[in-house]
Amino acid sequence: MDSMSKSEVRKHFLNLRQALTTKEVEKMDLELLKQFQQVDLQDVEQLHLFLPILSKKEINTYLIANWLREKHPEVQLILSKSNLETHSLSHYIWDENTQLAENRWGITEPQGGKEINAREIDLVLVPLLACDKQGHRVGYGKGFYDRFLAQCKPNVRKVGLSFFEPIDEIIELNSHDIPLDTCITPQKIWKFA
Repeated sequence: MDSMSKSEVRKHFLNLRQALTTKEVEKMDLELLKQFQQVDLQDVEQLHLFLPILSKKEINTYLIANWLREKHPEVQLILSKSNLETHSLSHYIWDENTQLAENRWGITEPQGGKEINAREIDLVLVPLLACDKQGHRVGYGKGFYDRFLAQCKPNVRKVGLSFFEPIDEIIELNSHDIPLDTCITPQKIWKFA
């Protein structure tokens, strides 16, 4: 696929994702988990992840969270809570005591707990609709994650999760867009320079 603007990418990949059957999504979720299991977590103490909006056929990150809890209990899982007025995120440790609830956008979030600073996070699993071969991503367009990633330490690992392979190029980028280091798809792990 050639170059596309952000709005073209958003429309195209929302349609592609909605066209997936439940069986296709479940199969891709499992394949993506297998790819994720190859990620080196040796230096990761704090791993931030998002919880899926299953009605939007987002990647089922509960599978990744369950695997991490079983195989890497030393890795602390972090979730964000959205401030829908300021389009910002605050971050909380996700443990067995964390109360979760859906916000008005259908995103499951922590309802409190131990808050941590974004600079403490070692690896962020980044939601996206699509990315390109340079690591630029397109999400839903509100900029939550670009603002969040700008607050993280410079060497934070930014790992996108996508059902689809990267396109050649996303055009019309913004100066505040923060590219991914890696994108995991059901087929492979893409590393960006």
